[in-house]
Amino acid sequence: MHSSHPSKVSTLRGQLLGQQLRALREEIGLTMEEAASYLNRDRSALGRFERAEWPFPRPDVRLLLDFYGVVDREIREHFIRLSEEVGRRHEWETEFDDAIYDRSFVDLPWLEERAKAIRTFDVSYLPGLLQTPAYAAAILRVVEGDQPTDTQIDRWVAMRLARQTVLTGPKPTTLTAVVAEAVLRARIGGDQVTRGQLDHLRHLGRQRNVEVRVLPLALGGDAGAFGPFQLFELPNPFPPVAYVEHLGGRLFLEWPKSTKFVQAYDRLREVALPERESTELIAAIAEEI
Repeated sequence: MHSSHPSKVSTLRGQLLGQQLRALREEIGLTMEEAASYLNRDRSALGRFERAEWPFPRPDVRLLLDFYGVVDREIREHFIRLSEEVGRRHEWETEFDDAIYDRSFVDLPWLEERAKAIRTFDVSYLPGLLQTPAYAAAILRVVEGDQPTDTQIDRWVAMRLARQTVLTGPKPTTLTAVVAEAVLRARIGGDQVTRGQLDHLRHLGRQRNVEVRVLPLALGGDAGAFGPFQLFELPNPFPPVAYVEHLGGRLFLEWPKSTKFVQAYDRLREVALPERESTELIAAIAEEI
């Protein structure tokens, strides 16, 4: 039996890998003892791998995919790539190490890079992927508190702009954003910054992979009922992940907990203005400023 004790892992990547490998095992009716025996490991070790308490060794992932009868090349590649990324220091941690004070943050750009589609709902300010540098800086000065230095703000803005490349790369991610009308009317950073942000939003809305819909003020009650959140649609076989950010930290919710967010988003998108009417409203608000 193997006797090594891997270091503890608690990233979202590890949780997704363990959860989906467990789902594959249960789907074909294999017990943990049978899978562990195939790997020549203790049952307790496999349990820790599936619960993401230990990082799943890549050779074990390959063996289990064989044992579970997974022959689809694309699905196998997703599992193997994920197993490689679980214990790896993410590029964001290296490039922006000086700007990251909460290590749970690195799971967010990882999701943005891997997602086939991103859906956002906001009631306070526009999502980071749609922000201009000036608007982002104004938001950061408010939400970060403790009077961050100009250097810190500049690094945070640079990190935010780097994340936006997922919308413009060779295979751009699809983004659907539902925003409360109050978000567009808020004078974030002053009139000039707000007008520039609204013009930028109209420009982004012309991209085929970006859809912006406005939830009118008359439906403000619906907005307040849910609060802001994001949804990430990942490649098969991984389930949708919901993301909620608040003063207490970050929360990543996998299936089945993400199901409520999927349902809520469908309702919000249904009652929001269509794209064309949303674009016209954004232009009208910009003219008012």
